[in-house]
Amino acid sequence: MLIAYTKQQQLFVSYQHSREALQMYRQYQQFFCPQCQQSVQLKIGQLNIPHFAHIASQSCERRFSEGESLLHLRGKIQLFEWLKSLGHTVELEPFLTTLSQRPDILLQSKQRAIALEFQCSAITNENWQLRTEGYEKNNIQALWLFQTPQNSYTTQAIQKIRISPIHQNVISYSSNNVPYLVTYDARAAKFNYWTNLLHVHGHTFIANVLDIPLETQYFPFYEPKSITYEAFIVYWHIYKRMCQQYVKQRLMRSKKGVQDLFLRSCYELKFSLNALPHYIGVPVINAKAIPIFSIEWQAILLDFCRKRQLLPYEMSKEEIQLFLTLLNLEPTNLRVQAIENYGKLLGYSFLQEKYSMEILGKVYEHLYSHLKV
Repeated sequence: MLIAYTKQQQLFVSYQHSREALQMYRQYQQFFCPQCQQSVQLKIGQLNIPHFAHIASQSCERRFSEGESLLHLRGKIQLFEWLKSLGHTVELEPFLTTLSQRPDILLQSKQRAIALEFQCSAITNENWQLRTEGYEKNNIQALWLFQTPQNSYTTQAIQKIRISPIHQNVISYSSNNVPYLVTYDARAAKFNYWTNLLHVHGHTFIANVLDIPLETQYFPFYEPKSITYEAFIVYWHIYKRMCQQYVKQRLMRSKKGVQDLFLRSCYELKFSLNALPHYIGVPVINAKAIPIFSIEWQAILLDFCRKRQLLPYEMSKEEIQLFLTLLNLEPTNLRVQAIENYGKLLGYSFLQEKYSMEILGKVYEHLYSHLKV
């Protein structure tokens, strides 16, 4: 932790003093934990940022930030000083007695307080949820900034990325309803934006990746605009390339042969796996609710419809629910809506090859026409 109280009950911030001054303070000054009031050690290393830590033999029921990494300490200081420089009212590591929680930074806004948590280490979904709910129940907005993953992506480019489940919890939506994720890189002192997120399958997304240096960032954060049709063409090519890679992997790894539901459906439909029709493997709204790649469930769906002599847009809710049961999936509302969206997108015309060049514009309109421009 970066703060402690002196014997005179004065707040002492470790990083605001030189190492020489801290060496002197440590000789005659005692420091105490703001939470448990027990004495704490002032650690002044040459590599780490000077900070306080509990004495090993002591126990603090509400201990926090023990064993903080250099990266976490650095990022916390950077963000705190940045918010102060913008004129915001902020506190570093304040202890909230009603919650028994200590956010890294507490920012006072016109509407309500914001607890900013800069997360460098792994955190379970349960702990994340408990801490977030604790803030929300006390009318405090929780703002999680995760350290940008080390396997950083090329900046200023549209590309495939992986977003872990815990990071997916903090995906935001702009006032224009554009999905995006902001992380912070304390090593480079910059914010990383993954904007216009398009889910592919699993934890894989396509995004427009860009970064903003700390000194040019504002708060509240910059909000991205919806991508243009020209940019979506790049998304489309990446998406279809991933569809092709997925089919190759399925052929190599499948041990069921013709008993594989996806491969069997393609066989029954007389589809060439090397050149599947343009209307299979199409991103649709709510497709993330179906934990199967679109190219797979859409091929199975078309075979399902063929056997019942109907088209996807003619399916009733009962038939959609039956199809989801075939996939061993619970027929939730979002899953039903994803299949309905696919049916509406296709209509009749796009099942004909002569309309293959028009589907790109139709998909773009489907995915982005609901966004405010």
